[in-house]
Amino acid sequence: MYIYLKNYYLICTGIIVFCLLNSCQIISNEGSDDSMADNINKEQYVEPQVVNTIVASDELLVATVNTVSISEKRYKRELLRYEAALRKSELIPPNIEKHSYDVLEQLILSELIGQAAREQGFTVTVQQLDEAYADSISARGGQAGFDKWLENNIYTEVEFQSQLEEQLLATKIQELVLNDVGTYAEQVNARHIVVATREEAEDLRSKIVAGADFATIAAIHSLDRSTRLNGGDLGWFPRGLLTMPVLEAEVFDLEPGELGDIVETEIGFHIIQNIDRNMQRELTPNAAVVVRRAVLDSWLADLRSQAVIEKFVQ
Repeated sequence: MYIYLKNYYLICTGIIVFCLLNSCQIISNEGSDDSMADNINKEQYVEPQVVNTIVASDELLVATVNTVSISEKRYKRELLRYEAALRKSELIPPNIEKHSYDVLEQLILSELIGQAAREQGFTVTVQQLDEAYADSISARGGQAGFDKWLENNIYTEVEFQSQLEEQLLATKIQELVLNDVGTYAEQVNARHIVVATREEAEDLRSKIVAGADFATIAAIHSLDRSTRLNGGDLGWFPRGLLTMPVLEAEVFDLEPGELGDIVETEIGFHIIQNIDRNMQRELTPNAAVVVRRAVLDSWLADLRSQAVIEKFVQ
């Protein structure tokens, strides 16, 4: 089951899609004394290639989002923080050029979210910002600890306040976007068998159609170790929870009790059956996270499709 259902612990940290890596550091690194600056390997750092960079008010730009500029200075600072955070977490990917792309995408996303929040009339008051700032200082044991955290994580006070304001705005617009997302959704209960070849899948499917017990065949033949001992049962899940969209699409098209056609995925050939359907079943915590994430992803995709974005870096 764990092969096919999206992992809650991998997704839940991403449910706040709006908290980009640098914003999340404001929260996740509270109390940390480890120096991000010390983790930057200068020999590995690759200067991003800036092409067709335009100049506005003597400031180099790397992108514009609906005519709002993203400066090269901000971009490079974010790139330093991004790479340092990856090294610190030992998650750094081998392609350093991808870092530049990821950081620019995050900055564009952040700008889009901020613009959307302001268009909805959301603002961050001085009091709200002061309270959040004070909470950040308190969380790091006082001013001295906070100052050390800023230094270690490559932030000036102005940069930190700017990120904090973005994060507060993002939280407000997120609440609006997710306001109509409930705790109930259409779900199916399904089971499957996966084998190495189409011929074997067709043979086993024919036996099931002829009356053979699905659960028994799953226990004997299925390559999915996580489900075969319980008859191939995948449990209940809503749309968007399976990691294999083609398999999910097939089972949601089936009526309860109906056996689907053979479905090929990267791991083999599947025989899948819709056991039952519930149009308003309560979501598990895992499923609720996935549904919320899907709503946010769709909203962000709409934002981006409607935006005018120009990039000036490779």
